[in-house]
Amino acid sequence: MEHEEQFKKILAETFGMDAENLKDEYTPDDVGNWSSITHMEIVAKFDQEFGVNLNVEEITEMDSIGRMKEVLKRHGVKL
Repeated sequence: MEHEEQFKKILAETFGMDAENLKDEYTPDDVGNWSSITHMEIVAKFDQEFGVNLNVEEITEMDSIGRMKEVLKRHGVKL
């Protein structure tokens, strides 16, 4: 849980949403600002903030907020 606030902050800032409104089941269809460009911005911020180096498979696997959490947890990020 130690990185959960930073995770929410990254997504909220990138998507232009309130952190409280982010739900694990949200996909690009649910978030107007979720594009391939913002997706890669998030990947870069995850690398910078959490020190994770995601491969292409993991990047494409992150098709919902919940899946983002799963990928980060596999890299040892405590959410």
